[in-house]
Amino acid sequence: MKITIPTYSSITGTPEAILQVMQDARFFETATGDDYIDAIKNESWRFFGIGLQVTGNTYAERAESLLREMHRNHMINIEEE
Repeated sequence: MKITIPTYSSITGTPEAILQVMQDARFFETATGDDYIDAIKNESWRFFGIGLQVTGNTYAERAESLLREMHRNHMINIEEE
């Protein structure tokens, strides 16, 4: 998967790897794993009024769901590879 974040650059990798790059860049908080996904959801609502509906049972499923929700809400662009 490849995503582009407006006013940033493109990131390529698995959904988990993309979230790791976002975490390393400190786009939201310093939380990790599922806590980081929840932090993104909370900040999206608090700052933008966007409710992200994340589904999945594993971290990998939730990471992909989060990125797809961010794409659906025009927060990022996804290019399938």
